[in-house]
Amino acid sequence: MKKYIFSRNLILLSASLLLCTGIFVPGAVAAEKGAVIIEAMGTEPTNLDIFKAARQPEYTVLHLMFEPLFVVDPALKVQPLLVESHQVSDDQKTWTFVIRKGIKFHDGTPLNAEAVKFSFDRHTAGSQGRFLKVIESITVTDPMTVSMKLKQPFALLLNVLASPNIVIASPTAFNQNPQGWGSKTLVGTGPMMFKEWRSGDRVVMARNPEYKHGPSFLTNRGPAKVEGWEIRFLPEPTTLISELTAGDVDLSDYVTERDVKKVSQGKNTELFEAKSTSPIYLAMNTRDEPFNDKNVRIAAAHAVNAEAVRKAAMSGIGAPLFTPISPMALGFYKPSEEAGKPLTDYSLEKAKQMLEAAGWKDANGDGVREKNGKELAIEFLAFNIARYKRMAEVATPMLQEAGFKVNLQILEAGDLYQRTLGGKHHLLSTGLVGSQGFAADDLVSELHTESLGTVAQWCLYKDEKMDKLLDTARYNPDPKEREKALNEAQMIAAQEVVVIPIANSMEIFGYKKALGGVESYIKHPWAFNQADEWRALEIYRK
Repeated sequence: MKKYIFSRNLILLSASLLLCTGIFVPGAVAAEKGAVIIEAMGTEPTNLDIFKAARQPEYTVLHLMFEPLFVVDPALKVQPLLVESHQVSDDQKTWTFVIRKGIKFHDGTPLNAEAVKFSFDRHTAGSQGRFLKVIESITVTDPMTVSMKLKQPFALLLNVLASPNIVIASPTAFNQNPQGWGSKTLVGTGPMMFKEWRSGDRVVMARNPEYKHGPSFLTNRGPAKVEGWEIRFLPEPTTLISELTAGDVDLSDYVTERDVKKVSQGKNTELFEAKSTSPIYLAMNTRDEPFNDKNVRIAAAHAVNAEAVRKAAMSGIGAPLFTPISPMALGFYKPSEEAGKPLTDYSLEKAKQMLEAAGWKDANGDGVREKNGKELAIEFLAFNIARYKRMAEVATPMLQEAGFKVNLQILEAGDLYQRTLGGKHHLLSTGLVGSQGFAADDLVSELHTESLGTVAQWCLYKDEKMDKLLDTARYNPDPKEREKALNEAQMIAAQEVVVIPIANSMEIFGYKKALGGVESYIKHPWAFNQADEWRALEIYRK
């Protein structure tokens, strides 16, 4: 049996030496009295139940209040957060975790093994269940120890346990108000505590004064240097930018590509840009006609000039994309990009030729192709979010020129999710904004059968070979076999052309010059997705 103990003695000794020598310790900054950070989002969460959440807007809020057992550091290595030590059995199927002592939930109840079991039981039945299906059972062996029995060896278990979406919640708070959980009651261990959700306006949070267990890579390990954090909902981009540059909004990563200059050249604001792990694309419904035909999918990809879409919808900001996952994801297979390029390059002539070969012809000269008396008609849906709306608006005439009859609908999130989960779409302007940062996990979200019915499996894709490859990529004990399977899965994903790739998303973060700690926050390469919790600890008013 292998045993892993995470010692903090060296850290504590170093801190003691610094204090004794009079050297300033960055984490020792007290909260500025009355200071509240105002963050802006371009949309409002649909729910704040951590066990049901599935969209990035929900997680942007929830990550400030809830924490996973492990975290990913700036070197993209897993390290413990709520765990003191862990052991793995010789057969690699039983993992035992000793929970870190002294941590309390926001309601004052202690973090313990029962809370961990409660949370994982809820997650397994919730939106993250597809990532936890390898767990056969969880047993509390003593008040601070849990044992996870797996159905099969899973060398990447800690990666899953480091997901900021698989977190620990207070069972006491949940059981006291199950009906209000996710709207009136939210209780975790994070640096911010829930106060209220003002529908249509904002979520209000207060500093957790007891928080002192942030990971060692942070400048400030807790508590937060401000007394509160509020997230305002500003769906109109012009309003958001106006509030950021001249109003009371302090920061936002909802700055659109079109507004980069306004923020970067603003008298009061700064801008930070970085490649993210989120791909942006037009997802095709591969289950139904016409996109159940691979040749029609390739034709559609040829019909859309991705560079022109990036320029019009994203002001040219964003790197080219050729597969369903970002080249920034860990485990990305470069040859898959080369395989995708010739299948997705812009060529209206190729698009028309492929549609002709597939039997779709414009017999009457009205510009719309037909086959067996049926028009080449598609329902094209887009979120009512500036980027996705504009992408769809620009791509629509391109598809029409190739012979598609396009019914474009711009919808609010709730309506759009209801339609897409029911398969009432052919094409969707979207992206994997909830990227896990790992190529295998992102492909599971997008293309594994177990993800059908979730908000990332927009393509309604079903393929037994893909399922087997992704299962091997996650569960095979041999790292070489895992890598081989993942690479093959990525090649198939590129060759199947299940999406029309548009761009590798750029994270665009605008903030007031009056803020401090931004440099410390953005040093993490995943600062705006998987590591966004730490903004509440690092950022403060100067």
